[in-house]
Amino acid sequence: MPSRRSIIASIAGAALSGFGVWYWFGSESATGYVQEKSIETRNREDNQLYSESIVTVTLSNPPGSGSPQLNWLHDDWESHFDSPNSPGVSEDLHQELQRAYEDIRCVIGVCSPAWGDEQQETGCHNAPTSQENFNQVQVHDRVTAS
Repeated sequence: MPSRRSIIASIAGAALSGFGVWYWFGSESATGYVQEKSIETRNREDNQLYSESIVTVTLSNPPGSGSPQLNWLHDDWESHFDSPNSPGVSEDLHQELQRAYEDIRCVIGVCSPAWGDEQQETGCHNAPTSQENFNQVQVHDRVTAS
């Protein structure tokens, strides 16, 4: 039988998670810019879940000074990208990734002044998105996100 502490901790964790989901989905949409694109995967091995990045592209430094920076490109998948600085996920690539990994996530990071706070003028959020949305935008593009 679970202890009272473990039950209370579980309820508190669920409440905090629920608040985070409510805040993320309840927040208003904002105009900002894409600051990161990445393809993240997960696979289970010996009952352990391992994460692996296929490609990660971020803003040039300083932002807007040049082409997006290629931060990471997995050697095994390098030949699948014609232009790694502006990655997209074709149907063929998506199917190959599905055969190789248990979970695939296309992630887009967006920064907006509307999400800023007292410490920072601009706030940023990275979130999984659909393959279609991932393919429509590139780093530095202006977008509306929520």
